[in-house]
Amino acid sequence: MLSVARKKQIKKLIKILDINMTDEKLLDIALTHPSFNFEKNRDDEPDYERLEFLGDSVLRLIISEYLFDKYQNYSEGKLTKIRSYLVSDELLAKIAKNLSIDKYLNIGIHEEKDGGRDKESINACAMEAVLGAIYKNSGFECVKDFLYKIYNNMNIDCDEILYFYNSKEILQQYTQSKNKDLPVYKLVSESGQAHNKIYEVAVFYQGDNWGTGIAKTKKEAEKIAAVNAIKKLKIIESCENE
Repeated sequence: MLSVARKKQIKKLIKILDINMTDEKLLDIALTHPSFNFEKNRDDEPDYERLEFLGDSVLRLIISEYLFDKYQNYSEGKLTKIRSYLVSDELLAKIAKNLSIDKYLNIGIHEEKDGGRDKESINACAMEAVLGAIYKNSGFECVKDFLYKIYNNMNIDCDEILYFYNSKEILQQYTQSKNKDLPVYKLVSESGQAHNKIYEVAVFYQGDNWGTGIAKTKKEAEKIAAVNAIKKLKIIESCENE
């Protein structure tokens, strides 16, 4: 049973999310990290993992339909790459923070001290769990309306997304058109705590630094470096011509 204080918190979040959620306990479960129940010795109480599993499936279906209807001239390959970004932990965590979901999470003390409330993975999982809770409480169309409102308010730049996912390939094709030398990616620096690392990577070609990228993973930093190199070299790669 939820405490009076927790009920007030849940009601505040429901108002922020602008959803019709009658089952407050279900939303509370969607906001409960496994570490919370573990530290409270509540092994018989559910956490957000099952709702996350459900929410992930609902999210992918809705975003697939969203892209299918919105970008009718795009191939399956392009739609897949755009969807990968729209359902990524990176974007879901940003959405969760914009909606203040991170402030209402139930997290264990040790996880809290370890920066859990700010972790991308935890916020992304909580976002998916909230979607699962909305689906169980109000049905598919309510989740769809909720997500469409969010994504329609975002400035989705397909060219930027496709550049990001194809950037290393685009840059490699460009260099191969010049000669057989390939771009070389080097780690410039890494900083931050273990759970929140920041990597800076530079892409070199024949000894010249063509661009740098900063991200939470080396792979993403490499792609951003390639994007910046493409922009610097003014390599034109139309989204429609891929």
